[in-house]
Amino acid sequence: MAVEIDLAGRSAIVTGAGSGIGREVATLLGRAGANVAAADVNEAAAKETAAIIEQAGGTAITVTVDVRDPQQARQGVAATVERFGGLDILVNNAAAWSVDLFKNLTYEQYQLDVGVTLIGTMVMTKAAYDHMREQNSGTVVNLISDAGRIGEPFLVSYSAAKGGVVGFTKAFAKEAGRYGIRCNAVSPGTTKTPGASPLITKWGGEETLVKAYPLGRLGEPIDQANAILFFCSDLSSWITGQILSVSGGYSMVD
Repeated sequence: MAVEIDLAGRSAIVTGAGSGIGREVATLLGRAGANVAAADVNEAAAKETAAIIEQAGGTAITVTVDVRDPQQARQGVAATVERFGGLDILVNNAAAWSVDLFKNLTYEQYQLDVGVTLIGTMVMTKAAYDHMREQNSGTVVNLISDAGRIGEPFLVSYSAAKGGVVGFTKAFAKEAGRYGIRCNAVSPGTTKTPGASPLITKWGGEETLVKAYPLGRLGEPIDQANAILFFCSDLSSWITGQILSVSGGYSMVD
């Protein structure tokens, strides 16, 4: 008998859903049967993602959210609960990164990187947590990065922010478990998205980068989406506080 992941009847918010990994995650959750709120600061991009989900037969709404803003986060959660009757899944994918040496970074750049990537994750989780506690269930999946676990040049502020998300994931999982809420994280290696293109160029291009990956290629958005789908499903019902590296073997951290 085939094993299938069925999220029918469940509702999800995916931040940064307007492109790249976020769009892939949102559309995959939709194909698995979840009702999806495509959340992004770029309303037009979020609408495109929602349209893709609906064209494939799924159900989606658009939520315009700057994840740093607690009021917008609460409004996004409220809109999702009102439309779908609840909130079961939060995927914290939204992030910002400045690709440059640390000596060249401005205060505004690392304030943005930490604000969106770390503070935004906490703000969105707090908004969702207030609802999930009432229903005594839920799952949160954070996007880390190998940069946040081992550090990467040209990504100092982003590495620091993602390192913070690692700590938040584990600490929050310990607090939230008593309410039936799980929190895990996926840690992508270099993944081919529009946002990653400047970084791939800085590091010498794809042909150079793949030499550091035992599996001989860079990641695709679907590689990350598949891992996130696992954490959103009942297949991971007794897993919390864990970090899964999806990096083609680049990062092997105990």
